[in-house]
Amino acid sequence: MSTYQTNGDKILQAVIEDEQLVNFYDYNPNDYSTVSDALDSDVAVIQAIAQIINRNEQNATEKEIYNEVSNFLKANI
Repeated sequence: MSTYQTNGDKILQAVIEDEQLVNFYDYNPNDYSTVSDALDSDVAVIQAIAQIINRNEQNATEKEIYNEVSNFLKANI
């Protein structure tokens, strides 16, 4: 990706381009150029990463982020 809309999008790309994640979850990082794209993903780990970034940008507390992502992952994995 050459252009990012937000810093969150840049962080998202840095995380989801990890070769081990790509191989394990079998997704294409190019499908998720923005946090919004990733929030709509069918891949739970992509959606969880996007939730962390999104909620951090909304200034949620670490506890709020942890609880939300933990509950999401328990329900979806």
